[in-house]
Amino acid sequence: MIELIFVILYNKNGMKNKIIFGAITFVFITSFCVFLNYNPFSLKTNNYGAAFFSMGATVKDLIVKYSLAPAASKIKILIVPGHEPDLGGAEYGSLLERDLNLELAEKIQNNLTKNDRFEIIMARDEKGWNPTIENYVNKNETKISSWKSQMKNEMLRLVNNGKVSLVTPQVYHANAIPHAVLFLYGINKWASENKIDIVLNVHFNDNPKYKGKPKYEGYSIYVPEKQYSNSASSKTLAENLMDELSKIKDKSTMPGENQGIVEDQELIAIGSYNTSDSLNVLIEYAYIYEDFMQATSTRNTFLEKAASSTSKALQDFFTSRTMFI
Repeated sequence: MIELIFVILYNKNGMKNKIIFGAITFVFITSFCVFLNYNPFSLKTNNYGAAFFSMGATVKDLIVKYSLAPAASKIKILIVPGHEPDLGGAEYGSLLERDLNLELAEKIQNNLTKNDRFEIIMARDEKGWNPTIENYVNKNETKISSWKSQMKNEMLRLVNNGKVSLVTPQVYHANAIPHAVLFLYGINKWASENKIDIVLNVHFNDNPKYKGKPKYEGYSIYVPEKQYSNSASSKTLAENLMDELSKIKDKSTMPGENQGIVEDQELIAIGSYNTSDSLNVLIEYAYIYEDFMQATSTRNTFLEKAASSTSKALQDFFTSRTMFI
C-alpha cells in the first residue's frame, strides 16, 4: 500500500512529492516505533546502580499480583505512622506530629480496606506498636543489628569499587535515637521477610524557624535514591501520589523539596543501605505549623482530603496499569 501511494505521488508531482512523502513516512514509522516501545510499567529514572544490589519489587510484578488478587494473594501494604508511639516527631504548640501521623494513617487504612485486593497492616495504632512487629524486633535485636552492618558493609564495598556513589542528602534530617533506629531497621527487615509489597510512611514536616517564624509550607515525597534496587519502582508510585496530592496541596517551598519527589540515600524508613525490598515512600503531608493545621476544623478537613488522595493514588497505581497485562 505504501509503495502504491509512493508511485502515485511520484508520477504526479515528481521529486518534490517524493521528498514530502519520505518525510511523512519517516514521521509515521518513528511514531509507530515509539508507540510499540511504550511501556506503562516503564520506570522513568536511570537505575544503573541498582544492578549491583539484589533487585527489589518491580511495578510489573505488583500489577500482575494485583490482577490475580484476592484469589491468589493480596497486595500487602504496610502503613507506618512516623515516630514511636510516645516519643519523637515535630511539635508545635499542642500539636504532636506522632499523633497526627497516626490519625491520618488510620484514615488511609479505613479507605484502603474497602478494596478486597489489599491487605493493610498498621505498624502501630493507639495502643502502641503492632505486637507482631514489636515482638519481632525485641526478639531479633542482635540479628537486626548484624544485618544492618552487613548491608552497610556491602554498600561501602560497592562504593570503594566504584559501583555505587555516596550522595549527600538534599535536606537535613535529625538523627533518630538508637532505639528508634533499631525499630526502623527492624521494620525494613520484617517487611522484607514477610513479602510486604508497599511501605507507606506517614509524616508531617517541620524546619528551623527564620527569626522565630515558620518559613516553609507544602508537601514532599521521599523515595530511595536512584542507585537503590527499589528506587525506580518507588518513584513510579510516588508520581501517582504526587498527581493526587497536588490537587489538594502545593509542593514544599523548601529548597531540596520543591520538586515534590525527593531521592534520599540516608533515610532509614525508606531503606538506608538498600535495606528495603518493597516499594517504599515517605510522605511529608504538610508543615505542622501551617495555619490550617492549627484549627481543628480545617485540620480535620485536610486530613480527610489527604487520606482520600493517598488512597486514590494507591488504587490508581494498580487500576491504571492492569489493562496492559
